[in-house]
Amino acid sequence: MKALIIKDFKTAPMIDLNVPTPVADTKFDTLIDVLAAPIENFDKANATGRHYSSTYWHPAFPSIPGASGIGRRVDNGKLVAFPARTLKPRFGSFAEQTVANSKLLFEIPEDTDIYSSTAAASSLTTSIAPLQFSLEMKPGNTVLINGATGFAGQLAIQAAKALGAAEIIGTGRNPERLAALKDLGATQTISLADDDETILNNLSNMKIKGDLIILDYLWGHPIELILKSIVPTSLEMKRATSLVSIGAIAGQNITLPSTALRTSGLQIIGMQTPKVMQNQQAVYQAVWKLLGTGKIKTTVKTISLEDAAKDIDWQKPVPSGVRTVIKVSEIKR
Repeated sequence: MKALIIKDFKTAPMIDLNVPTPVADTKFDTLIDVLAAPIENFDKANATGRHYSSTYWHPAFPSIPGASGIGRRVDNGKLVAFPARTLKPRFGSFAEQTVANSKLLFEIPEDTDIYSSTAAASSLTTSIAPLQFSLEMKPGNTVLINGATGFAGQLAIQAAKALGAAEIIGTGRNPERLAALKDLGATQTISLADDDETILNNLSNMKIKGDLIILDYLWGHPIELILKSIVPTSLEMKRATSLVSIGAIAGQNITLPSTALRTSGLQIIGMQTPKVMQNQQAVYQAVWKLLGTGKIKTTVKTISLEDAAKDIDWQKPVPSGVRTVIKVSEIKR
């Protein structure tokens, strides 16, 4: 079969037309004809050995990258989505066939928009999982998306709106995409292109209703400024504040002052929590329910496996604001 393969973590994925078809086993028991697969930062980091789980997904070489996608079960022809952690290590989604754990597959409607849904599903999970499951957000609270001009951040704006957030605040550097966030549901925007003093002033003047949830796709200096802005000026605890760490495009490390924790009501969690891991099917169902409304807006670029091998720089982050999807096989309804 045709697939992208990596021969080691130092060599970029390359096209191979004669890769052996994957073989099912007792755990990964279902062969899938892959239709489409997204290229995300997770995939790039894994394929180049820069992610902490790289050696789990690629324990030996050659190995096929790609963590998620949409395809058809070989055994019954049903259209399914396969999220991250569904596939057998070494047999990723950047191939004509992959093999998955059937218990983690999610059957989707035949009229699904394959490419936009492939692009959005994993990224939308990064906001639906913490908002709806880890934190069980109630309508009327405030959601701040740090890095809202990126692809996942734009989806997070729409997820927060769908879940009833009273105030939705987006941060970002790109002025055009920042302005466009209002059309997606943002009620306030803050530019990260300004100097620190201006950013801190704007953060301090945010309009916040109810509790504050921060979905952070950047980490690094931008989140340091946000944490500094919530340090209280009195012993009064105005609200609960939850910070969800999702990405680290702006840097892996931060300085965290203890004053940001003591009386600010701040708790810090990761995107993956026990509640999320214990309710994976419910998370996927919530994601696909929102996708099924047809109201989620995305910007998608499609390429072939050959183009992915030739044109993608696997060392650089994915382009901000758009998701590239590999058209692996022809879609037949």
